[in-house]
Amino acid sequence: MAVTVGDLVCMYRRKNKGLGLILDKIDDIGKAAGINAIDIIKDMSELKSWLARTEYKKSIIDTASNKGLAQAFFAYNAQSWCKKPKTCFVQIKWFRPPSDYENLSLKEDINWYPADWVKKYK
Repeated sequence: MAVTVGDLVCMYRRKNKGLGLILDKIDDIGKAAGINAIDIIKDMSELKSWLARTEYKKSIIDTASNKGLAQAFFAYNAQSWCKKPKTCFVQIKWFRPPSDYENLSLKEDINWYPADWVKKYK
């Protein structure tokens, strides 16, 4: 079930699922940030050194129209564990933060997350 602005959501895969409200939803983070997401992901896969990837990310973020969205894009798409590019993101205000895979909770009250990481709260 797709989430929309105003939905109460949780991170269903976490030990402590949390409770948050969706403030904003972006279906194509590349367009919203002013970057070409598909080409960037392809270019990142060709860069072999950590330094080259870091410099490439920094140059893209510096030229993006929305630097915060560009940073969120790289946080979830420039990692080796990301097999499927994430382009649909939601901005969540946490009332009860979810755990960060263990017992610790997330530190940010409002942040961007991939839309497929959250589900409507039951």
